[in-house]
Amino acid sequence: MSPAKYDDRLKDYTDVRERIHLFYAAYPDGRLVTSDVRATSDPDGVPRVWVEARAYRTADDPQPGVGWSWMVLPGSTPYTKGSELENTETSAWGRAIGSLGIGIDKGIASAQEVRAKGGEVRADVERTDDGGLIGTAEAGDRNTSDFLVRQTPDGSALGFRLRGEKGGILVEAVGPLADQLHAHKDDVVGKRVTVWGAIASRTFTPKGGKEVTYQVLAAERVRAPGLPDMPTDTTPEPAEAPGGSTGLSEAESEAIWDALADVAS
Repeated sequence: MSPAKYDDRLKDYTDVRERIHLFYAAYPDGRLVTSDVRATSDPDGVPRVWVEARAYRTADDPQPGVGWSWMVLPGSTPYTKGSELENTETSAWGRAIGSLGIGIDKGIASAQEVRAKGGEVRADVERTDDGGLIGTAEAGDRNTSDFLVRQTPDGSALGFRLRGEKGGILVEAVGPLADQLHAHKDDVVGKRVTVWGAIASRTFTPKGGKEVTYQVLAAERVRAPGLPDMPTDTTPEPAEAPGGSTGLSEAESEAIWDALADVAS
């Protein structure tokens, strides 16, 4: 969407400046307060700035309007890069005023909030013609992205970040793919790799904050320099049964689920 068409779409949203004008017209003794500012990288390793604002109608308002807003760091639009905190604070003010029922005829989101987040692309990496995502494999400092194998009731699981120039996406691998990626960690982490799979959205609500939606790529195939595509075929050939036929035998059962539960943290 061109900048002109995008800005034209903002006419469908109320400007924060208008909400502030309406707020002080209704409550001359009111005040807007930025009550909390924090930076986190939960849950997917993407740095974000969070701001909480409160709209007090009177000096002793027992139930002020409350609004939260967040933005990725660095900002991914021309309007936010270099002024992420200021834009987030403005959006939080608009939401705090909106929570009091002021200036919400066109919706809770303000024009500033839509403009700030409209260009955000969480999976901002290159793509191949057949749907693969290309980026640098990074190991994070959280159990969702630290490139370590964890055993779950569904088998091995491993996560890492696929980073592009402006953003990235959390990647999850399970089963043989997770085991093989971990075995080749030194050949994958820090390298430019291609990942094929399905992208799904998930939500996360930090303590005291508002819900965040982020994307996860469920990896089905990974290509790294100098390695064959993973997972490689690790399934053994069926053993030849008596009489020349091919048959499968079932391994003896073991009580493994309790042990898995102990390490799947």
